[in-house]
Amino acid sequence: MRKLTICGLDITKYAIVLNPIPDPAEKTAAEFLVRVIETVCGVKLPVSDSAEHGIYIGTREPSPDVKWDGFRTTTDERNLYLDGNISRGTLYAAYDFAEKYLGYRRFAIDCEVIPSEGEADIPVGFSVVDNPAFEVRRNSNYDRLNDADMASAARLNADIHTDMNAGHGGVVFDFIDCHTYQKYCSAAEYGESHPEYFALVNGVRENVPGHQLCLSNPDVLRIVTENVLAELRAHPETGLIDFSQEDGPLNCSCEHCAAIDAEEGGTPAGSMIRFVNALAEAVEKEFPDVMIQTFAYEYSTKPPKLTKARENVIIRYCTYDACFRHAIDDPDCAINSVTVFNEMKGWGEMCHHMSIWNYAANYSCYAAPFPNLRSLREDHRFFADCNAIHVYNENISPNVYRIAVDFDELRSYLNGKLMWDPYMTEEEYNRHMNEFLAAYYGKGWEHIRRYIDLVHDVTANRCITCKEEFDICFVHYVTYPPIPMFKPFFRRSYTAKPYQPVYPDHALTGLCERMDEAETCMDAALAMAEKDEERERIGLCRYFLNYLKLFCMEHDEFKMTKEEKAAYEAECEQFYKDKKKYHGYYNIHTTNRGN
Repeated sequence: MRKLTICGLDITKYAIVLNPIPDPAEKTAAEFLVRVIETVCGVKLPVSDSAEHGIYIGTREPSPDVKWDGFRTTTDERNLYLDGNISRGTLYAAYDFAEKYLGYRRFAIDCEVIPSEGEADIPVGFSVVDNPAFEVRRNSNYDRLNDADMASAARLNADIHTDMNAGHGGVVFDFIDCHTYQKYCSAAEYGESHPEYFALVNGVRENVPGHQLCLSNPDVLRIVTENVLAELRAHPETGLIDFSQEDGPLNCSCEHCAAIDAEEGGTPAGSMIRFVNALAEAVEKEFPDVMIQTFAYEYSTKPPKLTKARENVIIRYCTYDACFRHAIDDPDCAINSVTVFNEMKGWGEMCHHMSIWNYAANYSCYAAPFPNLRSLREDHRFFADCNAIHVYNENISPNVYRIAVDFDELRSYLNGKLMWDPYMTEEEYNRHMNEFLAAYYGKGWEHIRRYIDLVHDVTANRCITCKEEFDICFVHYVTYPPIPMFKPFFRRSYTAKPYQPVYPDHALTGLCERMDEAETCMDAALAMAEKDEERERIGLCRYFLNYLKLFCMEHDEFKMTKEEKAAYEAECEQFYKDKKKYHGYYNIHTTNRGN
């Protein structure tokens, strides 16, 4: 068993000490430590409200050194203290103690590591404060959305789709809305009577649901302000209001909006930020602590030249157009160095608070590898450098079902670590990755790491966005005369077929050229697996590689032997079975999960 000493005394001398009436999250922390300490050290500690030698949970007064849901770990001559300024921070302190001194790890919903070897010591006079880099930390991984223990262990604290109040310290925000222009001024209510309230696009007012507003119209400002204030009066506990553009590229080009945008350097963010500032000013008079959040997304990513966002405005920058193979501040990246880096730095100068909506999957091809693991650390550090206070990593998995995403569990685990500490060293980052791989994939984990490195090495000179096209679903068909909605219909109906044409020179071509090496890594990892769950996880890894091999590389049936065709077609049939088993989609457009 592990030897643990606190203030020079063996762990057997200690008890867990709670307040006489403990908060539910403090009780969760106590129960968690009792379980882990018993497993690691072989002793079940009693829980009481006093002890000669105690691990005190949440008993000290708040500290000015602790920020948000951070925490402090301290000792005096005989006791250990785990405290946050709020109960969620206290629970995080318990997790942190277990990780650092007991070797505990929670890698995934089905992968918890509690070792029973080694030793650790916490001396007298120990004092450490650990604060998060970002106030709000979100991730859309299925299990971290739907399991309170997983969300809490990952230190996620917003928009969790399960009850975090009953034992996990609650969240900063239950729900963070988006695409809300028409929530506060809807086409359903005003579209027919006042088309001028809606965006003018190519000479036509887009007065239908899902389209943008005319932000230079004073009546629109009046209506939006009235509706926002009414919502706040009905829910005075609200701390954040989202007023953000709809999900589409067609902003208003009327004479007045265009003039404002021209003044602001030729960006539609000009009319947007002036409108949002006016809304925020009105809100501040009655609700001085409420923040107004708006997007920098699609057409509004370029910051305005003249108008700075008010103090009570949060700019939510979306990395939708970024290259994720390279860091945002990589000067050699043909995409990021030209647009995204300059936009984010510019917004950093034109606002007081930034929120980041970051993309952690390829929406145009869910079924292929997505090599962004080398840029994750640098990007989170850059977010912190830009003074972001909120970060959302969208991994695509919704709350109602799982979707297969390349290395989703690994990426989500690393995102959780980085949203707390984006300034970790490269050595620390690699340690986190390797620990996960060893626990999740078993004795052959180094072959999985070799595969990850291979995928990143062969794409080093390619840009890969979250809209990257790898298969013929996105070949741009043209019809004469044009057929309305032909392309979206074709994409919705896409199913990968044997012998299908290959998308030319896609960004994973280099991996296709080294397919034998990639498959060797998978074979070696599988051969060393000892448990069924390890084999299943390696099988999921291979699913993404198989898609690339079967449908994104050339297979000319007229040049293949009968035996080669039979083997290839059998592999395709197995892929379809795996796709259903792993809840695979081809891309964001395909219906019925692409099955």
